[in-house]
Amino acid sequence: MIKYISAFFLLSGSSLIAQDLYDMDHITFIEIEFSSSDWDALMDANDLTDDGTKLTATVTIDGTSYDSVGVAYKGNSSYSASNLKNPLNIELNYTYTQRYQGYSTLKLASGKNDPSFVREVLCYEMGRKYMDMPLSNYAKVYINGAYYGLFSSSEAIDGRYGERRL
Repeated sequence: MIKYISAFFLLSGSSLIAQDLYDMDHITFIEIEFSSSDWDALMDANDLTDDGTKLTATVTIDGTSYDSVGVAYKGNSSYSASNLKNPLNIELNYTYTQRYQGYSTLKLASGKNDPSFVREVLCYEMGRKYMDMPLSNYAKVYINGAYYGLFSSSEAIDGRYGERRL
């Protein structure tokens, strides 16, 4: 009997199980709340120092909130202080040890160099059929209550990625 109940939940895609961060059928909802309204200028200044300093914020991922999270712009070719939308690097464990579904880092690409906005997510999805590649999907991001944009969200090549491949 238990075998049949387990099979039912596996086959039915039961909503009793939370969506995985990189589930292709789910757009992750990320809210970033900075204490300062000039967060963009502060993050631009941090990028200039190139010392790994991040701006701290409260980050909520699909309803789960984390305090004192480190947020910075990422990317050498896609970041520019003049961009309206820059790629983001979110470190949940910047101040405290924090993880969302086992992940401590979120890498959000702005799609600046990909007019189709599907290249990264689609290539990773296809490539995983043949080799180890990061998980990836999309994230809808709000900053201080305002919609910031849709991003491709790809797994960081760090501890969690390596752990799955051991």
